[in-house]
Amino acid sequence: MTIRFAEEILLLILDEEHGDLPQSYSEHLLDIVAAGAVLMDLAQERRIDTDLEQLVLVDPTPLEDELLDPTLADIASGPGDRNADYWLVRTAERGREIRERALARLVENGVLETDAGGIFFSSAVTRSRRYPTRDGSQIEEARLRIMRVLFSDEIPDPRDVVLICLSDASGVLGRLLTPQERSRLRERIEQIRKLDLIGRFLLPAIRQKQLAAEAPPAARPPSEIPEVKGLPLLGSALSMTGDLSVFFARQYQELGPVFRVRALNRRLLVLAGPEAVQFLQRQGKGHLRTGNEWMGFSWQMGASKVIIAQEGPAHVRMRKTMAPGLSPQCLHERMPEFMRITRSEIDGWLQGGPVVGRSALQRLVTRQSGALLANLDTVDGSDELDRFLNTVLDVEVAKRRPKWWLKLPRVSRARESYRALFKEIMAVHERRKGAGASTVVDDLLDLHRRDPRLLPEEDLPGVVGSIVIAALHTGAFTLAFALYEALKRPRLLNMMRTEADALFDGGMPAAPPLSRLDVTNRFAMETMRVYSITPAVMRRVTNSFVFAGHTIPAGADVVIAYGAAHHLPEHFPDPQRFDIDRYTPKRAEHRAAGVYVPFSAGAHSCLGRGFAQTQIALTLATIFHEVDLEMRPPGYRLKVSYGLSPRPADSFRFIARRRRAGDTAPAA
Repeated sequence: MTIRFAEEILLLILDEEHGDLPQSYSEHLLDIVAAGAVLMDLAQERRIDTDLEQLVLVDPTPLEDELLDPTLADIASGPGDRNADYWLVRTAERGREIRERALARLVENGVLETDAGGIFFSSAVTRSRRYPTRDGSQIEEARLRIMRVLFSDEIPDPRDVVLICLSDASGVLGRLLTPQERSRLRERIEQIRKLDLIGRFLLPAIRQKQLAAEAPPAARPPSEIPEVKGLPLLGSALSMTGDLSVFFARQYQELGPVFRVRALNRRLLVLAGPEAVQFLQRQGKGHLRTGNEWMGFSWQMGASKVIIAQEGPAHVRMRKTMAPGLSPQCLHERMPEFMRITRSEIDGWLQGGPVVGRSALQRLVTRQSGALLANLDTVDGSDELDRFLNTVLDVEVAKRRPKWWLKLPRVSRARESYRALFKEIMAVHERRKGAGASTVVDDLLDLHRRDPRLLPEEDLPGVVGSIVIAALHTGAFTLAFALYEALKRPRLLNMMRTEADALFDGGMPAAPPLSRLDVTNRFAMETMRVYSITPAVMRRVTNSFVFAGHTIPAGADVVIAYGAAHHLPEHFPDPQRFDIDRYTPKRAEHRAAGVYVPFSAGAHSCLGRGFAQTQIALTLATIFHEVDLEMRPPGYRLKVSYGLSPRPADSFRFIARRRRAGDTAPAA
C-alpha cells in the first residue's frame, strides 16, 4: 500500500521544530485539506470522477484502506447527484479522524516517532529523505519531489502533479517557498495545475471552503464565567482541603467545564473534565504554557528550567532525549536487578514490628528508580528527599506555605540530601563510564556535552536529580494506596496472588510482565483513578481562546482539573466505588476521550508512564508472591492528606510474614 495524500500533506504541514501541526492552520482548514486529500486519492484510484455538475462513483470496490474506504462507502450509499463541493464538506466532517489515522499510520510505518504527550518527531527513516510503504518499497520525500518538479522542466509524475496542486490549494506551498520563489515559479505552477484533470473541479472547491468557515457563536466575556459559592472571607478554602478531584467534579456537574473558585485571597480560573483534557491535548500548545510556579520549582531543584517548565523546541528535544531511558524496555532489560532490589526491601519488612507503608514504599521505589535510571546501588534518605520535594511543591506550586518555609532547618537538611544524591549520581557515572547499562542520566549528560546551551552544567543537578525522585509521589503513593485497597479486599488480593504465583512459576518473570498481570494492572489503574496523584495542573494563557462558550483571556492563570473526569458518574458509574472491572474490554469506561488521565495530558504528559505502570504492577505482584500482609491495626481506615496530590498518612502500617517458611529472600 502506497503512502496516501493525507499522510504526505500532513508531513508537509507538520511543524518539525515543535512536533505538532502549526496553530496557524485552523481546525476547519485542516479538515478541508484532509477531505481534499482523500477525494484526490479516490480519483487517483479511479473510484470516483467529477465535473462541474456532480461527483460520480466509478467503482465501489473497497481499497482495504482505512483512510479512503469510509468516504468511498459514503459516496456509494449517498445521493448520486451531488457535486465535489458537497462531498468535500461531507468528508471534512471526518477531518479529525482522517488526520489522526494518517498520523498513526506514519508512526506505524516508521516515518514518524511519537511520545505519550502526542509530540511527533522525524525518525531516522525520515531523515534519510525516503519513506517506507506498506508493500515494502520506498518513496522519496514529498518536499524533495515537489522542489525537483518546480525547479525543472521535466514532466512530473501524475501523483506529484496532484500533490503540488493540493499543496497549492491548501496554502502549504506558500510555506515551502519564499515570496521571491513563488513569484518566479508562478507560470510553472499554473502549467502543472493544467495537468491535473480531477483537480480542475476539486481544487477550486478546496480554496472556496477554506474561506467558508462558519463564524463561531459570540463568546461570553470572562466576567460571566460562573463562580463557586463559598463562605465569606474563606471562599471554598475549606472544601478544597479534601480531594481536589472530587471537589472539581462536583463543581463541573453544577456549573459546567469552566468556573471560578475563590480560596482566601486566591482566585482560580478552572477548566475541568474531559473537555479540559481534550483542549489540552489538541490546542494546549498554542494557547497555554507552564506558569511561573514551575520556574520557582526549577530554581529550588537546582536548575533554571526542569523539563516540566520548558516549552517549545527545547522541551521537544529534552523529551526526545529522555524517552528511551524512561521506557518500560529499560526495566525489562534489567529485570534481575529490579527483582533483587524489590525482594531485598521486602525482606527488610520481616524484621518484626509494623511497617510504615508510605515510607517503606518510598524507599523501595527510590531504590528501584535509582538503580534503573542512574545505576545507583543504594539511595539513602528517601524520607528526606520526599520532605524536600513535598515542601518545594507546597511552596512554589500549591502556594500553601510561605517562602520562609523553605528555610526551616529540616527543609535545609532535606535539600542537602538532594544535593548529595546528585553528587553520588555523578560519582557513579564517572566510575562506570563506558561500562554497564546506559541510563537516562547517561543520555542527559551526553546531551549536555553535545549542546551545553540546551542543558547547561548549572542545570544538571535539577534535571538529573529530579528524575530519580520523581517516582516518590506517583509510584510510591500509588503502591501505598493499592496495598491498602488490596488488604480491604481479600477476594481481589487472592486473584492477584494467583496471578503473581503464575508469573513467578518459572523463576524470573519474562518481559513484558503486564500481559500476564491483567487483574493486577486493572487494580493499579483503578487505584490511580480513585486516588488521582496529579489532580490538576496550573497553566498560563498565552493566546486567548474560547472554551465552553466563554473567552479565556491571554495572561490568565488557569487550573486544568483533569482529575475531575475520574469522578463523573456519566463516565464512571458510581465513581466512589472501587471497581476494577471498569477496565475490561466489555466495559472499557476509561476509553472515552479525556476521561482517564492518571499521568497528565498534552505536551507535558508523563514521559515515564509506561515505566511507572510496569513498575507498579510488577512490584505489587512481587509483594503478593513473597509475603502475606496484615493491616495494623486490623480494620484500619486510611487517612489521606490532600493537597497538590493525595498522600497516605504514616498511620497506614502493616505486618509482613513470608508465605513459604522455607523461602528466604536473596541478599541485597
